[in-house]
Amino acid sequence: MKLYYLIFLFFFIHIHCQNYSSKWYGNGYGNGNGEDLPQNSIKDIVKDKYGFIWLSTQSGLLKYDGKKFSLYNNEFLGDFFGNINKDSIIVSNIMTNKSIIISKRNPTWLKKKNYTDPLIDNKISYRKLIKNSLLNDLNIDSYYIKIGFGIYYLDRNGNMEFKTDKIDKEKVHFKYSEKNLRSIFSHDDYIFMTEPERRRTVFFHEGRVSYDNTPTLYNDPKSKIYWQQTTGQVFIINRGSIYISKFINDKLTLTYLTKYENIETEFSTSMFYDEEYEKLYLGTLTKGLNILTLSKFYTSQKKIPYMPESVYAALPFKKNSIITQEGVEYYKDKTKTLFPFKKSIDPRILLYDSSHNILYEGFSSIQRRNKKSGFIKKDSVNFPMTIKTFYKSGKENMVTAYDENKIHRFLYFFTDESFSQIRSKIRFPSAVSIMKSINNDFLYVGCTDGLYLVSIKKNRIEKTIAKNIFIKNIVQTSDGNFWVTTSGKGVYLLKNNTLFKLPDDRNNYLANAHTLLEDNKGNFWISSNNGLFKIAKKKLLNYVKDPKTKVNYYRYTTEHGFLNNEFNGSCMPCANILGDGEFVFPSMEGFVFFVPDEIKTYFPKSDHIFIERASIDNKPIIFKNNLLIEGDYKAAEVYIDIAYYYKDLENTYMEAKLENNKGGQWKTIHNDRKYTINKMPPGKYNLLIRFITSEDGAFTYKKVSVEILPKFYETLLFQISMTVLGIVTIVYLIKIRTNFLNKELKKTNNTLTITKNKLKNESEYQQKLVESISHDIASPLRFISLLSKQLRETESPTLQREYFDSIYDSAEHLYKFTLGLKSYTALYKEDFNIEGDEYVLYKLVEEKILIFQNIARQNGTFIENRCDQNLKINSNRDIIGAILHNLIDNAVKHTVKSEIIISTEISHNYVEIKIADKGTGMSKEQMDYYTDLLQGSDEFKDYGLGLHMVVQLVKKNNSQIHFQANTPNGTIVSVILQPTTIKII
Repeated sequence: MKLYYLIFLFFFIHIHCQNYSSKWYGNGYGNGNGEDLPQNSIKDIVKDKYGFIWLSTQSGLLKYDGKKFSLYNNEFLGDFFGNINKDSIIVSNIMTNKSIIISKRNPTWLKKKNYTDPLIDNKISYRKLIKNSLLNDLNIDSYYIKIGFGIYYLDRNGNMEFKTDKIDKEKVHFKYSEKNLRSIFSHDDYIFMTEPERRRTVFFHEGRVSYDNTPTLYNDPKSKIYWQQTTGQVFIINRGSIYISKFINDKLTLTYLTKYENIETEFSTSMFYDEEYEKLYLGTLTKGLNILTLSKFYTSQKKIPYMPESVYAALPFKKNSIITQEGVEYYKDKTKTLFPFKKSIDPRILLYDSSHNILYEGFSSIQRRNKKSGFIKKDSVNFPMTIKTFYKSGKENMVTAYDENKIHRFLYFFTDESFSQIRSKIRFPSAVSIMKSINNDFLYVGCTDGLYLVSIKKNRIEKTIAKNIFIKNIVQTSDGNFWVTTSGKGVYLLKNNTLFKLPDDRNNYLANAHTLLEDNKGNFWISSNNGLFKIAKKKLLNYVKDPKTKVNYYRYTTEHGFLNNEFNGSCMPCANILGDGEFVFPSMEGFVFFVPDEIKTYFPKSDHIFIERASIDNKPIIFKNNLLIEGDYKAAEVYIDIAYYYKDLENTYMEAKLENNKGGQWKTIHNDRKYTINKMPPGKYNLLIRFITSEDGAFTYKKVSVEILPKFYETLLFQISMTVLGIVTIVYLIKIRTNFLNKELKKTNNTLTITKNKLKNESEYQQKLVESISHDIASPLRFISLLSKQLRETESPTLQREYFDSIYDSAEHLYKFTLGLKSYTALYKEDFNIEGDEYVLYKLVEEKILIFQNIARQNGTFIENRCDQNLKINSNRDIIGAILHNLIDNAVKHTVKSEIIISTEISHNYVEIKIADKGTGMSKEQMDYYTDLLQGSDEFKDYGLGLHMVVQLVKKNNSQIHFQANTPNGTIVSVILQPTTIKII
């Protein structure tokens, strides 16, 4: 078919006004916030196949996920080109000609030749042309445009050629100018140029040229064209109005987007329209990035100086407008004043009477504006009592009035709408807030303390339906059900005079819901102090039947185009449905208009959510499907990467849980889009992410395997090894213990045998010891007895005195002896501590010398104490005293007319006490006997009591004793004490 037969010669423009909100991102210019962009020169904008926006700037490549910007480098970058559907977007460094490819949401440097290199043909260098801007900065040069399966060549002289793989280069019969070049754009495999001076549009297809002479916005002299071949988008800007161009059924079609007056003064160099999420991105050279959120919500404001925009009650006026008591008529995009007004007491009540006159409250009166006068004329209805407000519900005309406590708890019923004659009144327990007719006989009355069923005929409260609840509004829907909003208690279904509590939203904003409207698809639109909520009525009814049913509200906020999130309530009416299907809600910034069918819900696509980044103890890692965490970690954060253009993460009800065979608990994912894994035992887990991807509320699930690796001592191999080792150790210990017990048993048997023998020997020893003691005591007693006899027989005073002295000395000696014997006996029988308090050894020796000094003097013997006077020991004083007593006694007995020397020798690890005499001395047999006795010999010989006692005491004190002959005669006895007993002062 010939090109000029194509029906795309006809142009269509679809115009529909839209509202928008805008937000600048920049580096301190204009409205920029100075935080998000490295600088303000935006070269180009593109969206990848995963939903992320990429910005090319003079200071690097930026990735935008709808909430934050991520800077990838600091390169001076140019325009984007490539193929978005094939996940291959390329951008080049203008200064170095190196190129970056964006694929799988990440940029990497290309190692191949530069993609911006010119195309050489017949020795002519052609530059790639993929875009024009609003700056009209394209000049005549040599360009090539690759489109479809062919290439168009444009040379410096205005000539055009076309070439494909099958067709050699052929001339295109059109000579272009610089103006044509600045209006060039393409759709599919067509190229278009405009000739504003001729008001025609030129088409190029497969090298052929055709013309359309119809004046359109494309060829309007006031129009500017922005074209980006990579995104396939073409924009027409005409007198501040922005249109997007489409090529549908071989027709060029323009769709109106919005009006933006400043676009021609902000040096816009790049544009991109995200049709899916209704966002228009405008990149500039000097002010950064402006994101326009196009919205089907319209906020209408009166814009009267010094008048607040906060609004309450309104009535439908025309099929597309409402009117307030102030006389202002509101359309979605304009307002006008119908009658002069004064500020009233309460703008919350507005009614029509049967004549369509407007009724509103005055100062304890009802003001009535007459429709026939165009609402210019008015009159009023005054009351004898102070009224709060008035109502019309069904056939009833009512007024609430104050009681003596200034609480509007009286409800007056009037005979007709003139409010001139009172029919009856009812007093309520608290202030009346709302009422709703059920039929001609009954009425629901909401108060600040509960909900009541009122019988109109009986003029009384028939039933208290609920107590301790502040009723704000009662709405009846098409199915006959009543829905109740409250202050602080949420929304209820009122059915069969029973209230059924409905679930709150996540943030509990619906606890103070104002009112609701039902659209033609069975959805409720509920206004609140923080957003407008949408929910299918059937979901709420299902919840009443089964409270386990999941209810997911969709919340609209300023992200969707509102000027303010706070809607107003406690008024009548608090919302309206207009004749053209528009819903109208009052807010703090004006009336919000919208058509429910035009309002989208935005949800992420299931394949546009990525879980592949994590941070373990603040160390970032990349993973795929499986996340491995070392067992010594403290905290791990798993990031959920998602293109965040669907307005609000809250509406996805995104939750996550970490589960194993014991299950897990769902946790809400907040705007930081991360899930924290705190310290967990080693093992394999599944991280489940669920979120809503459609309005039906069904969840989509994503799963990531998480394995927390055990420490070396937590591994199965280690545990098995430790178990085996433990068993072997236990067996070995049992064996060792058994052998030890057997050995101990054998040793015990031997010990018992030895003890038995020792006890036998000890018995014999004690018997002999007693015999020896008796012998040693008997000798001095016999000597005293003999002296006493001689004393009686002699009459010589000299001999008597001598005998008396001897008896005295012998008695003293025996007494001292028995003292030593007593100490020894005690020491022998009891388990004495071998250590005691410190004492000076020299003084102890002196005490013992004094005992034997007289006896030694009678024998002509001198005892000398040569011990160190500064030596202190802590060996048991009784033991050392008994040893010294017996050794000195023994020395005195066997020494006559000689000397006894007691001395000490101190070494670094012992002290030695020496008692040396020059008496008759001990035989070698005696010295060997006592030495063997010290070593444990059981042999007992009657060599006297003293040395036997000494040997036993030395053994008890853990000391040593040695015997040696003195020169020329006598004996030297050495007692060696332990080193811990020595202290030199």
